[in-house]
Amino acid sequence: MAKKLYGIIYMTPRQTKLSIVDLNDFSVIEEVTSNFYSNHTYEYQHNIQAITKSLNGFLLILKEYGVKNYRFWGNQQPLDEISARYLGEQIYVRTTLRVHWLNTSQLTYYKAVAIVTHLDNFKKISSSLTFLLSLGSERVSLSQFNNQKFASTWNVDLGSAQLYDVNRTLKPTTNSSMTVLDDYIDSKLEHLKHVFANQKISSNLILQDSLIINKKFIPVDQTSYAMSLEEFKKLYQKVTNASDQFLMDFFKVDENEITSITSYFLLLNKIIRLIKAQNIILTDITVSDGLAIDRAQRTGLKKQNFDELILTTAENMATRYLTSKSHRENVTMIALHLFDQLKKLHHLGKRERLLLQVSCILADIGNYINQQGHYNHSAYILQSTKVLGLSNTENLIIAEIARYHSSESPSSSATHFKQLDPEVQMKVAKLSSFLRIADSLDDSREEKIQKISISLRETELIIFAYSNQNIALEQWSFTNKAELFEKVFGLKAILKQRRQLQ
Repeated sequence: MAKKLYGIIYMTPRQTKLSIVDLNDFSVIEEVTSNFYSNHTYEYQHNIQAITKSLNGFLLILKEYGVKNYRFWGNQQPLDEISARYLGEQIYVRTTLRVHWLNTSQLTYYKAVAIVTHLDNFKKISSSLTFLLSLGSERVSLSQFNNQKFASTWNVDLGSAQLYDVNRTLKPTTNSSMTVLDDYIDSKLEHLKHVFANQKISSNLILQDSLIINKKFIPVDQTSYAMSLEEFKKLYQKVTNASDQFLMDFFKVDENEITSITSYFLLLNKIIRLIKAQNIILTDITVSDGLAIDRAQRTGLKKQNFDELILTTAENMATRYLTSKSHRENVTMIALHLFDQLKKLHHLGKRERLLLQVSCILADIGNYINQQGHYNHSAYILQSTKVLGLSNTENLIIAEIARYHSSESPSSSATHFKQLDPEVQMKVAKLSSFLRIADSLDDSREEKIQKISISLRETELIIFAYSNQNIALEQWSFTNKAELFEKVFGLKAILKQRRQLQ
């Protein structure tokens, strides 16, 4: 089988990594990682020269291997949208590479995908309660698996940058830095204490992105290392009571890299106790592995589907905001039926279908704040809370679909809508029109219509609703909400009732 080489460049504020992967079997042909940048901060701007030097070197390596299919990603956690745009332009001018920024939810998703696919015995491990802990530059993500299925994820605003800054600030100024740091970490984990307060069973913990610990314990020819709770406790005592010189010798790092080691172990110990972990699995499987898997999926080389991680996150959010499960399931069924039957009309793909499905699940979460104008409240929540695995643009799309799924329609005078790129506007309008029709067919929230069929004609879309009940309310709602469909597609949508045989 001919090799399908793919280049993955992944950038963080501290270092940049190139992986050349054969997408047929995910074997790594070449892997090059820059040194930690000499400017010991977690800010891209201070390391721009070192970053661009590494990137230009990577481009030469890609050329040597004849790899023309490659992409460049960056961790966006430390940056807002504008700063990311500025930095991306600076890098492009110096390297000709366009950076594709990954938000926290995407990073968590790709890391989870990589673990599910590549970690040895993951199915066996996750048959019981298992957590995946990933340390990012700005946030820690903790994902839960049970019965081999993804269950939930939580983010904690306590990444390596914060640990580094707090530790660096405390050390010269106080003799009780450990106590202060311990309290600081406790305050950040407060919401998780409530989540796991009643957990009684033990769990497994998969530890990801712990670079210094991985280097110490994972064998060169392996991707993971299993550590018992007792082994971790001994290591924890050794680290937290050690001098800086001991830590430098033990982990083979310089003085700039030990600043966060003690605080990292404090964090680990607290999470291990919180989730009652009995087994700790260290792994060097990273986000780059997840990006390779995603590329293989998109090019049809692999048939694995990880949409369930995204949909489970959406369902968890909908449940948290007390929306009706039966209503969202009925609306989803109708909306996806319309999408599938009208492919020749909308010309959208699988990813847009997924976005419609997520929108159906989350459209009504704004009712939790106030039923009046709930669609605007839904949009606000979705703008503030990223859905696992979705890009910033995709999160914006589902927020706007939620905004326009009820009484308001997209228009050139609507501030939120006119600020969108034209391509995004069309996706929002098309998907909103499907959701509006589906939502109207369950306006009573009584699931009177559980089956539809359609007939597409030259100037009309006939929707046959199968129900033996009175659907006058649904007819009225349909008349109002179907107007958007006609504006977008130029076809008049007509609803007709058909009786079902008893």
